[in-house]
Amino acid sequence: MLVAVPFFVFVTWILTKPTSIDAGCSISTKYPNGDLKEPQPLILRWKGSDISFLYPENKNRTLEIHTGDTIHLVCPGKDNYLKDEYWGDQVPATCVWDKTFRVKGENYDFRTLTCAKDPEDSTKYRKPPCCTCKHNPVEIGFKMGNDFIATIEICYNDETYETYYTKFRMTKHIGNFQRSYPRPQFKQGNFFHGINVNKLYTFRAQKETLAKILGSSDLVAGKLRESVQFLSRGHLAAKSDFIYGSQQRSTFWYVNAAPQWLSFNDGNWKLLETSIRDLVTNRKLDLDVYTGTHDIMTMKNIYGVQTRLYLYPERQVLPVPKYFWKVIYDPKSKKGTAFVGLNDPFIESRYTNMFLCLDVTKEITWLKWDPNNVTAGISYACTINELRKKIPEIPDLYVTNLLK
Repeated sequence: MLVAVPFFVFVTWILTKPTSIDAGCSISTKYPNGDLKEPQPLILRWKGSDISFLYPENKNRTLEIHTGDTIHLVCPGKDNYLKDEYWGDQVPATCVWDKTFRVKGENYDFRTLTCAKDPEDSTKYRKPPCCTCKHNPVEIGFKMGNDFIATIEICYNDETYETYYTKFRMTKHIGNFQRSYPRPQFKQGNFFHGINVNKLYTFRAQKETLAKILGSSDLVAGKLRESVQFLSRGHLAAKSDFIYGSQQRSTFWYVNAAPQWLSFNDGNWKLLETSIRDLVTNRKLDLDVYTGTHDIMTMKNIYGVQTRLYLYPERQVLPVPKYFWKVIYDPKSKKGTAFVGLNDPFIESRYTNMFLCLDVTKEITWLKWDPNNVTAGISYACTINELRKKIPEIPDLYVTNLLK
């Protein structure tokens, strides 16, 4: 038997039927005026042993969560907790509507769900496989009870205090990173035993150290200029390569840095980092990013002899790298590209030996930099396999073609 449905009833049902967004929660992650307030909890998807960050997927930098879906809000660190000390540091929160989440049997505005203090990032040694077949990798991330979610993997030499390379996964949503998030102080942790790394990076200490190495204060005075040219704490995995402020803070470890001349740091290296983020955003790629150092920079001493530079020459540790390199790799297409920057803004001219591989920069259409600018850092691009012949610490990746 056919039943007639009045037209106005049908129209009313269409107009009132909730959409996935209407029926869910919308959380702005914009800093500082979004819904994720300070101190920000980690926002995680947590299913068994599978733990991952939940990222904003649209240009408005908002998290869209369906009604009834549960996220985990976590506040790592000693004496840290979410909102109420009786809640502890890990709390599931279920979307009800708009900004409302159900926690501990009651409804709360998401904007009130904050940590007692900033989430504490930490480091740990990872079990084998080793990196470079000699060293156990270090991980930077967040400890949550018996679990650990890593932001950066690091291949570090405990003897020379060198970081050979870092690795992290850059998400396709990196265009939504929290801009202008405050920078914390660098942390030394349980690394660089017997050395105050922070002191070694001060301008005064650099002048004294280089004068001792080169045998002349006048030579150093012609190179170093306070606030203009000095050895900066050069991030390997960059702050802006991560979306949330908590992740960005986790990049401020000295094992994730190497001495880098300021004009190079602010020059071609910065342009390379920006170009990679734009590539990832525009092509919607999830890339593995490796960043490392190679060889030791030299300067002529008072006798005209090229002499290696260290921040701590007494033990010949914390060397000033001659090169910084970066490899980007798409694990889906197996395409990738390597980049090299010369960490020496004082060279008088280009020379053949500064090129570790055939320069293929002209093939990389998305790259925007000034590769022939000495002050900004002579830079070039290569195939990964060719660069690995000169830098064996680069992981052995199966590469089908350039990512261009």
